[in-house]
Amino acid sequence: LKNTWMSRAKTFLISLFAETVDRALAKTEMNRTQSFVFRAVKETVNQATLELHETCKSYIGLIDVLIMFDPSMAESLAQHYALNVNRLIDRYVKLICARPIRVLQHLTSSLTNGGAVDEGEKSPEAEGGAALNRKGSVKRRGREKSKVLDLEKPNEEIPELFAHILDQVMPKICKDCTFCGICFFSRDREDAGTWLEEEPEVYKPIDWSDKDAIKSTIKVLLKDISGDIFAFINEALNLDDAFSIPFMKLISSWIYRMKDREEYFQTVQWLQEIQAIAVSTFNEYMANYMSLIENPKLHMNLFQGKSVKGIWILQYFLKLPRIVEHVELLSQQAEEVANLPQFSEEVYSLSSNLIEDAYCKYSEKIFQALEDLVASEMKACHADRLRIENYEFYCSSIGSYQMSLPHLSKYFDIASKRKEAAKQRYVALTLEWSAFAGTFEFLYRLENLRKDIPPYDICYQYRFTPNDLLSAISCIPKDVQAIQPLALAVRSRIQKHFKNDPILFMQMLKEVFKAIRANFESLAGNVNECYKAHTTALPWEDIEKMLRELST
Repeated sequence: LKNTWMSRAKTFLISLFAETVDRALAKTEMNRTQSFVFRAVKETVNQATLELHETCKSYIGLIDVLIMFDPSMAESLAQHYALNVNRLIDRYVKLICARPIRVLQHLTSSLTNGGAVDEGEKSPEAEGGAALNRKGSVKRRGREKSKVLDLEKPNEEIPELFAHILDQVMPKICKDCTFCGICFFSRDREDAGTWLEEEPEVYKPIDWSDKDAIKSTIKVLLKDISGDIFAFINEALNLDDAFSIPFMKLISSWIYRMKDREEYFQTVQWLQEIQAIAVSTFNEYMANYMSLIENPKLHMNLFQGKSVKGIWILQYFLKLPRIVEHVELLSQQAEEVANLPQFSEEVYSLSSNLIEDAYCKYSEKIFQALEDLVASEMKACHADRLRIENYEFYCSSIGSYQMSLPHLSKYFDIASKRKEAAKQRYVALTLEWSAFAGTFEFLYRLENLRKDIPPYDICYQYRFTPNDLLSAISCIPKDVQAIQPLALAVRSRIQKHFKNDPILFMQMLKEVFKAIRANFESLAGNVNECYKAHTTALPWEDIEKMLRELST
C-alpha cells in the first residue's frame, strides 16, 4: 500500500510540474503567432516559474513524506522538476537573446555591405578565425574575418548587450538552482518550508543532504540552454575577437557572485566553459598580431635597400598603442556595466593577467625585432636614429598606462633606457662627424690627462704642448661668422635624419648642441687653466651665443 501510494504521489507531482510548464509554453506559442510583444512572453514565462514554485510550496509536506519514506525520491523528483524548469529557462534564454543577436547580425550585415572600418583595430588575419558552435567548443571554418566598425557606439553597445543577457538570465538560473536545492535536498526539512515561503534575497549557508545529487540535478536544469548565448558570442566575435575581453570580465563578475555556493557549482562550470573560449579567442587575437612581427617577408620588404635609412616607425610599434587602447576601452566598459556592489582585484585577475601578459609578450617581440633589424645596418647613426624614433614612440604612447598596467612598466623602463643609450651614441657620433671632431678629441685626451697631472705641468707633456693646442684648435675659425656654417652643417644633418618627426628633431638638436656648447665651455676652461701663458684668440662667448641661437 505504501509503495502504491508513493508511486501515485510521485506521478501526481510530476504531472503537476509538466502541466504547469505545458500551459505556459502553449501561451508563448500563441503569443508568438499573434505577434504579442516581448514583455508579454517574458511575463508568461516568469508567471509559469512562479506557479512551479507555488506548486512545490503547496505540496512541500507531501514532498517531505516521500523523501522520509525513500531518500532516493529526492533526486528522482528533483530531476523531473529540473527537466520542466529547463524547458522554461530555455524559452526564457531564447527570448532574452533574440534582440541582442538581431542587433549583432544587423551590425555584421552593415559592415559586410560597406560599413566604415578602422584599420588600426581590425583583425590581422583575413581568414580562418575561430568560431563557437552551440555547445561551446571552438572550431575552424573558412570565413573572412569581419572588421571593427569605426564607431564608438557598437563598441559600447556589445558589452552592454552581453551584460543585459547575463543580468536577465543569471539571477533566474541562480534562483531556480537554489529553490530546487532547498526544496529537494535540504537536510533540515522543517526549515525548508520556511525558506521557500520567505525566499530571501541572500540565503544562509544550507546543509545539503546529497551534494552529488544536486550537481546532477542542476546539470539537467541547465541542459542545452547555452545555445543562444553561444550564438550571441559567435556573432560578436565575428565582429571583433577583442570582445572576448569584456565577455571574460562580465563572466568573472558572475562567477565571483556565485562563489562558495554548492548549488551553483554546475552553473559556475558552465560559465567557466564560456570563459575558456574567451581566453582562447583573445590568445588567438594577440597571436595573429605577433605572427606579423615574425613574418620574414615583412623584414625583407623593410630591408630592401640594405639600409634602415628610409624606415621610420615600424608597423608593429604603431599597432601596439591601438591594440592597447582598443582592449582597455572594452575592458573598462565591461567593468562599468558589470555593476558589482564592491570591486575586488581578484574578480578580474584572470583577464587582467591575460591582457598584461599579452602586452608584455608583444613588447618583448617588437623590441627584439627592432634590434634584429638595426643589427644589419652598417651605419651606426641610422641604426640609433631608428632606435630613438621607435622607442620614443613606444614610451610616449604607452606611458599613460603604467599605473593601470604595472607589468608593462618593466618594458617602458627598458625602452626608456635603450632610447637614452641610443641618444648618447647618436650625439657622440654626430660630434665625431662634425668639423670640430679634432678639437673635441684633443679635449677628451686633455680631460683624461688632468686626472693625473696638475694644470701647470700639462703644457710640458708629450702631445699637449702649446703647439699641439694650436694645431688642435686650428679647425675652429677665429671669426664667429665663419664658425656658423660649420654648426649649420651639424643642424642640417640632424634635420635630415629626423625629418619625419619635428618634435624629435628639436629634442636631438638641443641634445647635440648642448654637448657642443659643453665641450667649448670645457675647452675654454681647460685652456685658461693649463695654458695661461698662451692665448687662442677664440671668441668663446660669441661662439656660445651663436650655438644657443642655432639650437632653437
